[in-house]
Amino acid sequence: MTFKKANWEPDKPLPRFADRKTTADIISHFYFPVSPRTIETWPLKVRRPNRAAVLEVAEAMSFAEKKLEDAVTYKQGGAWI
Repeated sequence: MTFKKANWEPDKPLPRFADRKTTADIISHFYFPVSPRTIETWPLKVRRPNRAAVLEVAEAMSFAEKKLEDAVTYKQGGAWI
């Protein structure tokens, strides 16, 4: 099994399109930890040039931002009593 290395690093500009691994690294950097397998389950448009799944980064980031805004928030710890 070969492991893909993401082509994006935090100091580089965001690409317009990216594979699932790179998209997961971008989402994990800006929003919350996520794996490429999770990205696969999101309702995003996928393009398949040369059989490789390619996603639009802006659409993925918008979906991640909505998931973060809709997430349940609560206080943790017992020191506030």
